[in-house]
Amino acid sequence: MIEHRLYDIEKWEQGKIVEQKILLCTPKCATMYALQGYTVFDYHESLDMEPEQLCEHNQTILFEH
Repeated sequence: MIEHRLYDIEKWEQGKIVEQKILLCTPKCATMYALQGYTVFDYHESLDMEPEQLCEHNQTILFEH
């Protein structure tokens, strides 16, 4: 089983959000977004929730703007 968490991923340019996603992915995937310059917010951690356990590596986009 592989740990997945719910994240808000935002890309900012000149004080404005130019890309935003809410997705369910692994912490490793979220780290890769952070290394690419995205702001990453972990909903599971902030709400003190247990992570989801899935059988495979998935990245499920729940919202994209």
